[in-house]
Amino acid sequence: MWVTIGSGEARGVSVHVEGDRFLVGTGAECQLMLGDPKVAPLHAYFEVQPDGAVRLHDLGSDAGTLVNGRKIDAPAVIEGGEEIRVGDTVLSPTVKDPEEEARERAAALLHERRDAPVRVKTDEGDVIEVVPEHGDGDEGPHLRVKSEDQVVEVVPVGEHRRLRERIGIATALAGLAALAAVVALVVFAVTRDDTPTTADIVNDARARTVLIDAKSPEGESRGSGFVLDAGAGLIVTNFHVVNGGHNILVGLHGDIRDAQLYSAAPCDDLAVLKVEDASGMRDLPLASQADIKEGDRTVAVGYPANAALNASLTSTEGVVSVARTSFDVPSPDGPNYANVVQTDAAINPGNSGGPLINDEKKLIGVNAAVLESRGGVPIQGQGYAIGVDRVKEVLATLRTGHSQGFAGFGILFPPHKRLGGAALAVPMKDSATHDFLLAGVNGTRLHGSFASYCDAVRSVESGQTAVLSVVAKPGGVPKQVRVKFQ
Repeated sequence: MWVTIGSGEARGVSVHVEGDRFLVGTGAECQLMLGDPKVAPLHAYFEVQPDGAVRLHDLGSDAGTLVNGRKIDAPAVIEGGEEIRVGDTVLSPTVKDPEEEARERAAALLHERRDAPVRVKTDEGDVIEVVPEHGDGDEGPHLRVKSEDQVVEVVPVGEHRRLRERIGIATALAGLAALAAVVALVVFAVTRDDTPTTADIVNDARARTVLIDAKSPEGESRGSGFVLDAGAGLIVTNFHVVNGGHNILVGLHGDIRDAQLYSAAPCDDLAVLKVEDASGMRDLPLASQADIKEGDRTVAVGYPANAALNASLTSTEGVVSVARTSFDVPSPDGPNYANVVQTDAAINPGNSGGPLINDEKKLIGVNAAVLESRGGVPIQGQGYAIGVDRVKEVLATLRTGHSQGFAGFGILFPPHKRLGGAALAVPMKDSATHDFLLAGVNGTRLHGSFASYCDAVRSVESGQTAVLSVVAKPGGVPKQVRVKFQ
């Protein structure tokens, strides 16, 4: 669904409505911000349902929200073509992008009036003539450019770059509406470039990317995260960022808020946090790996450590090296990743849990790991982000509050401690339970690696009880304890 502003200074501006809470108002947290004094800070919101249906909700505004002249007091179904009024502002919803529709109409006019010449003015002040031509065979429509009755060049309609330097703001000297539409098509196609800059992508991500700080008796861990659902206060990060953390904080634009661990999937290295105060946050839309290709531009956004030692959102740019691969972590303290996107965008400590974003400003992966060497040979430019398709699969469970392979404690294999193959289990909530050594689950022993823990809990579902083998110290006699997985 697209909504076009039909009045005021922003008249003609169109925005794409997406997500289950697309806010309209004057507040900074709104996806569609209006400058209308009669519009409330949080006036109304669009809800896009899983089946694509769109509903419009009024948020109790004084002026109300009108659809086709009638004030709504319950969610209204929006199908496109209605007149929506908030304050003095008129909004026009359409199913298709209005610019795309205009382009199609102009293209139809171009075909209809393919022999009609149009005179336009270049940036240098020269007047040239653009003549649409139908073309034969596979050539398709062309634009024949003439100057002083001499043909300068013949340009296929789909290839406008050769006209970019010649035609600036075109002024039609003919008066017919159809010819004006043809000029609009030529100028629009020549001057418009829909590809966002890296700065555009980073600016869009500022309200969608957060700083994560997790403190525990073992130390402090800092990373990044992205906003999954601002309405519900849900934020996604890597599990290893919050692994063992007792006190978790989330930061946005320097504003620090308390967060709670909502759910976790340690073996997929994903965790969902929940904040009560989600003001200023915006959902980050998720892409599909089917649309990712090697060589596509990527931007890694997050809060890595830097020389200034301050918490500033930073970005690195690269390309997709491999759209879908696996990554076996060459260390005992990380799981093996079955689906990752490989990129050469620099991923540094603190980027973990942050988004890897494409040109459509959508998440294509969750930054997780870097391969620095293999077999003693240094490696550069190999960063790995958990693939968005796998992220979607895991979040389908985690966003409900149910976990996968998680019993409420962190799993650590600290290099400075010899645990005899056991893991250091660290409770992640304030309780009377202290750290303990975990040697096995349901009879499957751990072998000193996170991957062995994942093998042991693979068959344990959320809500099931498992038997843990616990030892007081390395080499001690195991004790059996029953624990319910969350």
